[in-house]
Amino acid sequence: MQGLNIKIGNNRSVNFINFPKQYVLILKKAALSTLKSEKIEKYQINFIIVNNKEIKNLNARYRKVKRITDVISFLVIPEFFVGDVYISKRRSQEQAKKYGNTWQQELAYLVIHGVLHLCGYTDYDVENRIEMFDKQDKIFKFLFFDKLRD
Repeated sequence: MQGLNIKIGNNRSVNFINFPKQYVLILKKAALSTLKSEKIEKYQINFIIVNNKEIKNLNARYRKVKRITDVISFLVIPEFFVGDVYISKRRSQEQAKKYGNTWQQELAYLVIHGVLHLCGYTDYDVENRIEMFDKQDKIFKFLFFDKLRD
C-alpha cells in the first residue's frame, strides 16, 4: 500500500493515499466521471484509506455519530472545491463481500459516493438517499460494471 498523487493539470488534482497502486486508475476514473457529471471543473480531492478506529473518530468528532462508517467527506475549501474523502479499509472490504463486489469495485462505489457528498448530496433521509443512490448507481453501472448492489 502506498500513496499516489495524480496531477490532472492546473487547478485539478486527485490524490490517493494508502490505496493499492493497481486500483488507482479505475478509482481516478470513478472520481473524474463523477466530477464531470456534476460539472465541477476545478478541484483538489484527497482520498485517504483509514482504519475503523480513525474513521469512527472522524465520524464522532465532526458528525457527532459514535459509530464506524464506510466513507466520510469534508469539503474543506468550498469556493475552490478542495476536499478530503476518508474511506474505511475494513468496512469497504466487508461491504465488498456483502454486496458480491471485488474490493476494487467497492472502492470505486465509495469514491463516487464520497465525491457526491462533496457536491452537496446527502443520504440522511429517504428522499435525498434515493436521489443520491440513483445518481451513484448510474455512474457506477455506466463506467464499470453490469451489476448493482441491492
